[in-house]
Amino acid sequence: MLTIAEKIKNSSLGIIDCGLADYQQALQQQHQLHKERQQGKIPDTILITEHPPIITLGARQNANKLCTDIESLKEQGIDVVDVRRGGGATAHNPGQLVFYPILNLQELGLDISEYIRKLEAIGIELLEQLGVRAERQKGFPGLWVNDRKIASVGVRVSKSVTYHGMAINIQNDLSIFDHIIPCGLDEVEMTSVLNETGKKHPMNEVKSCLSQLLVQHFKSKIGKLPPWLRRPMPTSGEYSKTSEIVSSLGLETICMSANCPNRGQCWSRGTATVLILGNICTRNCKFCSVTTGKPLPPDPTEPARIAEMAEQMDAKYLVITSVNRDDLPDGGAGHFRNCINEARNRRPNVKFEILTPDFRNCQAKAVEILADALPFVFAHNVETVPSLYRKARAGGNYRRSLNLFKLARQTYRDTQTKSSIMLGLGETDAEVEQVLKDLRDVGCDRITIGQYLKPLKDSLEVVEYIPPAKFEWWKQRAIELGFAWVISAPFARSSYFAEKENTLPIL
Repeated sequence: MLTIAEKIKNSSLGIIDCGLADYQQALQQQHQLHKERQQGKIPDTILITEHPPIITLGARQNANKLCTDIESLKEQGIDVVDVRRGGGATAHNPGQLVFYPILNLQELGLDISEYIRKLEAIGIELLEQLGVRAERQKGFPGLWVNDRKIASVGVRVSKSVTYHGMAINIQNDLSIFDHIIPCGLDEVEMTSVLNETGKKHPMNEVKSCLSQLLVQHFKSKIGKLPPWLRRPMPTSGEYSKTSEIVSSLGLETICMSANCPNRGQCWSRGTATVLILGNICTRNCKFCSVTTGKPLPPDPTEPARIAEMAEQMDAKYLVITSVNRDDLPDGGAGHFRNCINEARNRRPNVKFEILTPDFRNCQAKAVEILADALPFVFAHNVETVPSLYRKARAGGNYRRSLNLFKLARQTYRDTQTKSSIMLGLGETDAEVEQVLKDLRDVGCDRITIGQYLKPLKDSLEVVEYIPPAKFEWWKQRAIELGFAWVISAPFARSSYFAEKENTLPIL
C-alpha cells in the first residue's frame, strides 16, 4: 500500500481518516506533513481522527489549569501532553471528532483570523446537520450552545502552513473535562451533540459529513478545463456512417442524450450505446442532461429497429441502456428483454451489455424477466458516493443499488456484473474506496471510474478536476480489491470500450 504522501500527491485536497489514533503519533504525522506541505511535496491535507483519553496543554500558560494532579490522571489512563498550539488546556477522548488541517493559508488567500472563522463555520454547519444550533462567542474561539461549549479551536501557523485544529464533542464522555478548566475559562460547562439531542450518530457518518464540508470550504476553486480534458470531435467516415444509421432508424443514444464526451471516438470505432424507452426520464438527477418529465409508453417497434441497427453496423457487441421508468410496473425490464432477443434473432453472434436503472419498485420481478434474455453483462451505475446521493441522484438509493447487484448475482450466477462511479463531485478518497469495497462485497466484477463533467448550465458544478495520475492510482487500487476488469481515466464512462475483454491501460 502507498504512504499517505504518495496517496494524496495527485489531489488538490487530501482528506485522511486516521481512525482512533494515538495523540503523539498523530502529532508526529502532522509535523511530517507540515514540513512536506511547506516544501510543496503534498497538497493541502486534513487528518480526521479520534483519540484515546488525553489532556493537552496549549501555548497560553495561564489557560492551562488542571483540577487533578498529573499522577492521578495517569493512574486513570489519561495522559497529559504539552503542545505548541494556541489556547489552553483541553481534552480528547473517543466520540469526540478532531480534525487537523495542514493548509497553505497564503495559497488559500486567508489570514489567521479568517482561517479560524472558517473552521468555526465548518463546525456550525456540521452541528446543524446533527441537530444542534451552535454559535460563536466574541473573543472566545470555538463554538457554543448558549453558555455551554461544544467545540474547541487551537491552531498554529508556521511559514503560512497550519497544523493542529478543531475538536467537536459528538458523543464522548464529558466527565474527562472535570479534570481541567477548559481553555482556562472558569465555570464553563462542556456539552456534546449527544448531550443536547439525546441522539447517537455513527462516527463514520459524522466523518463523511465533515469531509464534504471540508471539501466545500477548502478545495481549490475550479479554473478552466485542464489540457487532459480537451478532446476534438472526430469527423471520420465511420463516425458519419454511425450517425446516419442511428438517425435513419429513429433511435436514441445515450451518446447524444447525455452529451457524452466520447461520442466522437466511439462512433468513429463504429460503436454506440442505444437508449431505449424514450429520452424522457422519470427522475431529475443533477449530474445528468437527460430530460425529466412524463415519458411516452414503450414503442413496440423499437426492438426491431435496434436489430436493424445491429445488422447495418455489423455489431459484435451492443450496449443497451434506458432512462428511469418508474411509471412502468416492471421498470422497463420486459422491453430490455425484447430488444435483446430481437437483435439476437437477427445477429446470433452479437454480445450484449445492459445498463439498467435500479428498478425501484420491482427489483425481483425485473431480474426474473431479464433472465429470459441471458447471456449479457449486467451493469448498473452507483454513480457517486452515498453522501452525495441527495445532492446528485434524486430518487436513487445507494443500498437499493447494492441490493440489485445481490439479486443479479444470485439469479445470474455465471454473469459478469459491472458498475461505474464519477469523481470530481466533492467525494473523498475514503468514500470512493468504501464504494469499491461495497461493490466487491455484492459480487461486482467490473468497474469504470471517470471524471464528472458538467453537461448543462444548470447541472451540478464540478468540484475538482482529477489528474490522470490519480485515475491510474484508483485503477491499481481497484485491481487490488479484486475487480477483474477496470477502466479508470478522465474520459471513462460506463460503456466506454465496453466490448474489450481485458483491463485496459489508462486512456
